[in-house]
Amino acid sequence: MKYALLLLALVSNLAIADQCQSDKLSIHKNFAMGRFNTCEVSAAGHYRLTLKPENLPINPSPWYALRLESSQAQQIELELLVEHGKPRYLPKVSVDKQHWQPVDYQIDGSSMHIQLALPKGTLWLAGQEIMDDEDYQQWQQQLEAKGLESIVLGQSVQGKPIEGLISRADSQDWLIMIGRQHPPEITGAMAMTHFVDEVMEESAQAMALRKRFNVLLVPNMNPDGVHAGNWRHNVGGVDLNRDWFSRAQPETQAVHSYLQKILADGGKIRFALDFHSTHRDVFYTMPTDYGLTPPELVDNWLAQLAEAIKPYPVNIKPGHNKDRGVFKQYIADTYGVHAVTYEVGDNTDRQDIANVARAAAQQLMDVLKTLP
Repeated sequence: MKYALLLLALVSNLAIADQCQSDKLSIHKNFAMGRFNTCEVSAAGHYRLTLKPENLPINPSPWYALRLESSQAQQIELELLVEHGKPRYLPKVSVDKQHWQPVDYQIDGSSMHIQLALPKGTLWLAGQEIMDDEDYQQWQQQLEAKGLESIVLGQSVQGKPIEGLISRADSQDWLIMIGRQHPPEITGAMAMTHFVDEVMEESAQAMALRKRFNVLLVPNMNPDGVHAGNWRHNVGGVDLNRDWFSRAQPETQAVHSYLQKILADGGKIRFALDFHSTHRDVFYTMPTDYGLTPPELVDNWLAQLAEAIKPYPVNIKPGHNKDRGVFKQYIADTYGVHAVTYEVGDNTDRQDIANVARAAAQQLMDVLKTLP
């Protein structure tokens, strides 16, 4: 009876909203990328959090991020219960939201169980490292210090700026790189930062590329969805990487309008990359016989990359999706040039991400210099 009354008291202290509150612990989501839907005390020291998608139908990638404020050192168990999907992202913890370590977990159907030894104070737990708008702003400032021009291409559904960065050249040729169409895909975002940093180095190779090609970067295509911790969509409920032909969303409209302006000003789109995450490293390419010129450009690039990083595998999956509205198909069909979707595994070693991305940038710069 005494235990039942104690449990009832714990539950009565619980707020099923932006935080989960008991006498010794509060669990919060009131920060950028913070995400869970409901929280309840299932027993003393046991907390069940539900994870629900922003809308349906959806390609399920259940994201979660929470901040735990503990009044004392204690042991707890978290159950993350996924609705409309199964757990994908493996839990990591941080005391400063900058340095992350994996923690043990068990998956049982749609639930993930995590045993945590909480210190007194603050602990962050998330499905991947948190990379939010503040991180992008810091990176953008570093690139601006190297001479890149910051522009606003348009606004998101909620009015946030769709920001771009431009490295200008003495030519009409353009390279396009975009990222973060899908909010939780952190490893793809990591790869983009390493890739771009290599392109912006002061090496002879990088400086020659920047002299020949203008470069447009759009690091965060989905600022609303990233801030909200969405699983997949923008706040309009749409997968942006299915919206490139219909362009029903302001985010895709903004980038398309700028690319059309490049053409109207006499420019030429010559190559494009979009960065993503999935269950393994893979490069989604357009088929060699699709009619793009030169047809072997991407084959040559990835063959050189495979040689440069062997025995690390380079997985290549050619294909076209005329009816799906994906970015690489849009680039190929609208501008008649190669585009590649650069996918990084969710659990790929972080140093491998950096090494492969920098090597990929080096080999692509080498291949692009052969373009007429």
